[in-house]
Amino acid sequence: MNESPRRICPFCAESIPARARLCPRCRQWLSWRSLRHPMIQLLLIQVPLLVLVLLGFGQFLRIFQRLLDPQPHYTEASGALAVIRSTLNWVDTEKGPRLFVTGVLTNHSALAWRDPEFECRFFDADGNLVDAAHRTSFMTVKPADDPAFRVVIEPARPRDAYHALQVRVSWAKNARAFF
Repeated sequence: MNESPRRICPFCAESIPARARLCPRCRQWLSWRSLRHPMIQLLLIQVPLLVLVLLGFGQFLRIFQRLLDPQPHYTEASGALAVIRSTLNWVDTEKGPRLFVTGVLTNHSALAWRDPEFECRFFDADGNLVDAAHRTSFMTVKPADDPAFRVVIEPARPRDAYHALQVRVSWAKNARAFF
């Protein structure tokens, strides 16, 4: 009888054909030189595909970052918005007295800024700081524009403690930001 050469499977110890790449009994791969071997598929196809997906996701995150927070930031152009004048007004509301800080803002830059945050400092008659507050005014300030603003502040001291006011823009969002 002309029998083909055989060998023993190292996994299940059964006699199998010598040229077998896959054991017919235990289904274990016996040869690394087959493209159907799961490890070869993992190394040649799935790992490079995963690297491409991760690189693409990184690029997507960079684009998304530019949409959410475009350059330049307000910290790089901190003198772009300036308060021309401001006034302090007391208003009695049903929730108690409130300070209405009103004024005019100007934009010295070529960019539009959105939602400026105002730092309001209040001083007594001797020039000592008695209160401070940060409030956001939801508005857009276009280049070379002079819009009016108003922020409402709940006072921490009695009316007679407030004599002077200093207002500046501490932060603003680039108007090209998506959100």
